[in-house]
Amino acid sequence: MYTLLPINKYFLRLFKNKFLNKKVIFAGDFKDKIPIYLNTLMSFVNTHNYDYYIWLKKQMNNNVYYGLMNNKYKKYNFNILIFFWLKNKKESLFILNNILSFLSLKVEIFIIGSNNSGVKKINNIQELEIINLKKIINARKHIIFHGILTKNIFFNINHYWNYYYYDNYPIYSLPGIFSGNKIDNGSKLLISTIINSNFLIKGKILDLGCGSGIISTIINSNLEKYNIKYSIYATDIDIKAIYSTKKTLNRNFIKNIKVFPSNIYSDIKEKFNFIISNPPIHKNVNFSLKFIYKMISKFRKNTYYKGELLFVINNFISYKKIFNNFSLKFSILSKNKKFSVYRIKNI
Repeated sequence: MYTLLPINKYFLRLFKNKFLNKKVIFAGDFKDKIPIYLNTLMSFVNTHNYDYYIWLKKQMNNNVYYGLMNNKYKKYNFNILIFFWLKNKKESLFILNNILSFLSLKVEIFIIGSNNSGVKKINNIQELEIINLKKIINARKHIIFHGILTKNIFFNINHYWNYYYYDNYPIYSLPGIFSGNKIDNGSKLLISTIINSNFLIKGKILDLGCGSGIISTIINSNLEKYNIKYSIYATDIDIKAIYSTKKTLNRNFIKNIKVFPSNIYSDIKEKFNFIISNPPIHKNVNFSLKFIYKMISKFRKNTYYKGELLFVINNFISYKKIFNNFSLKFSILSKNKKFSVYRIKNI
């Protein structure tokens, strides 16, 4: 399922047997087999990707953690951190500082980043001066920096929250979560379409790819006005989205929504009357429709008869590109210059 990136193959050739007596922790933006192949005294992985976590747990048992780590991991006494830089600098620093906060002084740190990730300017980041990073390798369209931790880091998640208000509801998000500073136009159209349409969504509702939790929050608040039964489930693959949605719901005093990680439908055990989504169309910075194809291909298995899938897509993506692979009838509920809201029924 996961292979080795060229830069990680290169890293293995250089360092395969140099960490035999070291306890190594891996973190950041990577999803491949390097923690399995690198010879160490102990390898441990921190990931924010649920799909990678589930796969890696089968390979490494308990030596993998999904989410933010805390001081209880000090007892592992890691000697080496291998961190994979993300294209979002704030997200990189959020994850990196979380890991650094429980590492001891003089721990060796390797930071690996692609040439287009912004890692070239890492020495301009003032808060990382305590690592004294130096470039040691430039190969395979990547750069590798090496440094030593010289000062203890204090990590507090409250220093990283972004929030804005939408219809008087505070919406919270952590670095790396889509549309963290204001509502995006796609979600805005999807929400207004659902709230102002002639039909009323009800029953069991799944918010697929919940992000900041804005869709669940607004739909829940709207449905509270009606004397109908409903329940909302919110899922995402990214742990930062899970934290963000829970924070948003908590700040809006909403307690009746179930929030949990899932790779699209991987951890969905029930069927729904409505599945609602503003699906991602990028994987890192690369254009990708994989999420949409998987969401559509399996929506019938995850909805009741006459259940519906409602999702919003940017208009630069032709409906033919989306639906040509499926023998499904669809309709467009609403449309503006940039986005369209599609509707598919399970009939």
